[in-house]
Amino acid sequence: MTDEIWDSLLPVAYKAISPYQWTPIEITRFTWEYLKTESVSSVMDLGSGVGKFCLNLVQYANGSFPVYGVEDRKELVELSLELKQKMGLTGVHFTHSDFLVNFPFGHSHYYVFNPLYEMMKGEHSIDFKKEKSAMVFIKNIQILKNHLNQCKKGTKVITYHGFGGTALPGYKKIFKKEWEIGEWIVWEKE
Repeated sequence: MTDEIWDSLLPVAYKAISPYQWTPIEITRFTWEYLKTESVSSVMDLGSGVGKFCLNLVQYANGSFPVYGVEDRKELVELSLELKQKMGLTGVHFTHSDFLVNFPFGHSHYYVFNPLYEMMKGEHSIDFKKEKSAMVFIKNIQILKNHLNQCKKGTKVITYHGFGGTALPGYKKIFKKEWEIGEWIVWEKE
C-alpha cells in the first residue's frame, strides 16, 4: 500500500486533506516495526478519521492484536467501516464517539497523529463544523492529557506530530525518531 493508492480509495473531498489529516503509510509501517517488539493487547487510534492508520496497521499486524479507532465524525466512521469491508479486513473496530468525553480506557497502546490540531487552524480542516481557536485547542489538549494520565502504569502512547513539543504528564519518553516529515515518540506511563 502507498499513500497514493490509499488516497484513490477516498472520496474526492478527503483526498486533498489526506497528507494533513491522516498518518502516512511509512509512519504506520514504522509503528508496526516498533509494536512487533512489544507485548501489545490492543492499539487504540484516538481520532481515527477515515481509518487509514487502523486499516493499514491491522494488515501489518496480521492478527497479532486487535486495532481500534474512535472518531467523533459519524460520516468518517461510516467511511472507515466501508473501507474495512471493501478491503475484507478483520481485527479492526471503529466507534463513533468523542474521546474527550468518553475516553476509551483499557488499551495497552494508544496512537495519536497531530492530536486536535485542526481545532487551532482552519487550513486543511476536515470540515468547519467545529469551533477553531487556540483556546479551544489548548483546553482540549489538556482534557486529552488528563485522560491519558489516568491510564494504568505501563500504558504506551505513540505520537506522530504529538503535543507540540510539550511533555505528556505522568509519562516518560522512551523512544524518539525524527523524520523529515515529523517527530515520532513513544511515551510510557510511570
